[in-house]
Amino acid sequence: MILPCRYSVNAVLDVPLSRQLAARRLFVGQKLRIWGARLCGWDGPTSPLEVSSSAVSLLLNINGTCRVHWAERLGFCKAAGPPLAFRCIKSNGGLIPQTLAGITRIYPIVYKERLSNGQSVVRSERMENKAMEVYNQRRSAVVESIISEYQKERSGLHTYDDCDSEGARIHNMLETAEEPEFLMADMSPEQLKCFSAYKAKLNAITQSEQEKSTDKALKDAGLSHRDVTPLMRIRVVGLTYKGRQDKRIEGIVTIWNPTEKQCQELVEGESYAISGLTPISGSDLDILRLQTRGSSTKWLPLSSNTKQQFKPFFISRISASLLSFSCISLSSEFDIAAYVVHVGNTYVSNHQKKQWVFVTDASAGNGFRADNYSNSLLAICFCSPSTDFDSYPPINYNLAGSTVGFCNLIKKERDDRNHILVAEATENSTYYLSFDSPQCSHLRNSASEIKRWANNSSLTIEKLKQKVLLIVGDSRS
Repeated sequence: MILPCRYSVNAVLDVPLSRQLAARRLFVGQKLRIWGARLCGWDGPTSPLEVSSSAVSLLLNINGTCRVHWAERLGFCKAAGPPLAFRCIKSNGGLIPQTLAGITRIYPIVYKERLSNGQSVVRSERMENKAMEVYNQRRSAVVESIISEYQKERSGLHTYDDCDSEGARIHNMLETAEEPEFLMADMSPEQLKCFSAYKAKLNAITQSEQEKSTDKALKDAGLSHRDVTPLMRIRVVGLTYKGRQDKRIEGIVTIWNPTEKQCQELVEGESYAISGLTPISGSDLDILRLQTRGSSTKWLPLSSNTKQQFKPFFISRISASLLSFSCISLSSEFDIAAYVVHVGNTYVSNHQKKQWVFVTDASAGNGFRADNYSNSLLAICFCSPSTDFDSYPPINYNLAGSTVGFCNLIKKERDDRNHILVAEATENSTYYLSFDSPQCSHLRNSASEIKRWANNSSLTIEKLKQKVLLIVGDSRS
């Protein structure tokens, strides 16, 4: 809105706006368009005429404040105004009304669990399914133990406060009788009614006490509940108008609790008008960190005519090859289809659980020599926070001998000591055993070629495996 001059309110500026004020870029008489401002210092509805004399203030942030023409009409604005350029977003500047960006990468959904000790751990969908399975198994073990213990403690004890009642008397008599069926056959309807009422009350009390004991045991074991939130990360880049030489600014958008619609409709390579983002303070200079809740953000695809105004930004995913691995920039992401030669054991280092997976591809060729394998082996490090409950490895040992598609790996420095290529799997990395899904369709042809090569290269693969075992010092076949 643009505030009418006949009403006034004190404004509290955020740090970036305060700097603009100190630099005299904000001045008396200037008109501003304000979006996303908040009132502070008020306990309830306040008359506009009383605002100026009260402690009510309007909190302004730079991402939602922009200059307008001097002749702009004051008052409520029906629209949020022009999109904020991606390069102009301030990490400590508050909510972003709208910005234009293109999606370069969509990463798989992961799950963040807040642990009881205050720490948190992020897991892939596979690891979350395993964590949930282990969690349910531990809960079942606790519950079964409590039920068994409770039954032992309660054996022979069947009466409560109303032990002198007719129902309790009949119950005790039947418990000690050799043939309770005959006794029940001779009971009057009134006696049967008393017995049934007492039996129902007894079962209810027993069930209640058992549930309380179970809940307490689960709570003491830290198994009362799990605090898990799904999230999806999207790498975006600010759109640049043709003819301009603006610096390319990238960002990572974290969508908490992404909706099913977003998962289906957001597409790599598409441009969007995005509203409802919040920057995360302390973002890198070159990469903005943004976040939002799934239901509170809008991703409106740009029309074809609008997209023609901007420079191309998207580079399609391709299947990397070990033969051309040097063409990939250090610390860059890449996808690759590869044959798994060896899956190493897990170990803990600096509170991180690590596991190395050694792979190759068809570039090894049948002309492989045992003394020259420097470009034929890629070592991938899978790393995850070490917790007391995650006893399962990040990568199943049974994957050895399979053709796997890896996505979103990070190229690392070459291991010159062992003469092998190195990559790292991050929280955004994933792998596929089937190549039918759209997320890994670009690896399908390479995977088919690798499978054909592996079927005819058992000797080469065995030599590579022996070299890997020498490197890791693993005698396990």
